[in-house]
Amino acid sequence: MKDLFKRTTTSIIISSVIAFILGLVMAIIPGISLEAMGIAFGIFMIIYGVALIVLDFMAHHVYIPFYGIMSGLLSIIAGIVLVAMPNVLTVVFGIALGLWIILSSVNIISVAITVRGKVKNWGWWLLFGIIDLICGIIILFNPFASSISLVVLGGIIIMVHSVITIVDMIMIKNDAKELSKAIEETVKGVKEAKNTK
Repeated sequence: MKDLFKRTTTSIIISSVIAFILGLVMAIIPGISLEAMGIAFGIFMIIYGVALIVLDFMAHHVYIPFYGIMSGLLSIIAGIVLVAMPNVLTVVFGIALGLWIILSSVNIISVAITVRGKVKNWGWWLLFGIIDLICGIIILFNPFASSISLVVLGGIIIMVHSVITIVDMIMIKNDAKELSKAIEETVKGVKEAKNTK
C-alpha cells in the first residue's frame, strides 16, 4: 500500500506543478489570448481528469476514501468544452475551476476526517482542505466582472490550490506508513462489520 501512496502522490504532485505554471502564466500575463489559454487549460483538465479517475479506482481497491470520479468527470467535460470552444473560457472558467477545487478539497477533508487521531498530520490536511474549499467558493462566486480580473484571480487561486496540493501530497508521502496502518485498520473494521451481519 505504501507503494500505491508513493505512485499516487508523485503523479498528483507533477499535475500540481503543471497547474501552478499555468496559474502563474495567467496571473503574470492576464492579457494573453483567452482562446490560447482556454485550449491549454482544457488539455490540462482532460489529462488531470483521466488521472483522477484512474487514481479513484486504485484508491477504492484498497478502501482509501478518495472520491476522484466526480472531480475527474467534471475536469474532462470542462476540458473538452474548453478545447472545442475556447472562446467560452470567460463563461465556464470560474464555474468549472470553482467546482474542481471544491471537489478536490472535499477529497482531502474526507481523508483527514477518516484518519483523524491516527496520523500526525491529519489536522494540517483538514486545515489545508478548508482553505482550498474557501478558494473554490471564492472563484465559483467570482465578484469581478471583467475577464482580465477573472483570469488574474483564477491564476492566483490555481497557484494557491497547487501549492496546498503539493504540501498535502508531501505530508501524505511522509506519513505513508501511518496512513497505511490507519487505512488497514479501517478496512479490517469494515470487514468485521460485514461478517457480523
